[in-house]
Amino acid sequence: MKMTPWAVPALVVFFAALGIGGARLLAVPSVVRDYAPARPGPRQTVVLVVDGVKCADTAERAANQLKDVPGVVRLVAYASRNRLDVTFLPEMAGVEAIRAAIEGPVYDESSGEYLFGVYKVVEVDGVEAGK
Repeated sequence: MKMTPWAVPALVVFFAALGIGGARLLAVPSVVRDYAPARPGPRQTVVLVVDGVKCADTAERAANQLKDVPGVVRLVAYASRNRLDVTFLPEMAGVEAIRAAIEGPVYDESSGEYLFGVYKVVEVDGVEAGK
């Protein structure tokens, strides 16, 4: 079967565009962490864009930041998008407590030191964090 000279580059461009576009539609969680057993009551989910969440390891470390926050039920991290979806019980926790925990000092087990400024919340539910 003969192909025209422009067919191969056209196919490469087509499949590259398909791959890039498809990656925007499909996201696989990097980390899923359940913190508390299921409790009755209303739940709320906040979507945070966090500077510093870049890979599965940094997402796991960010998940550890929330382990002691009362009322946090679940975290789903999408490291490729710098995104954390945090589900919590509003009567026990709030968005500011979650944000403070994520931006707080991070304990580095390998060195035994606390690291500051590792994470910065830049967006909360689609709104820039400083606003």
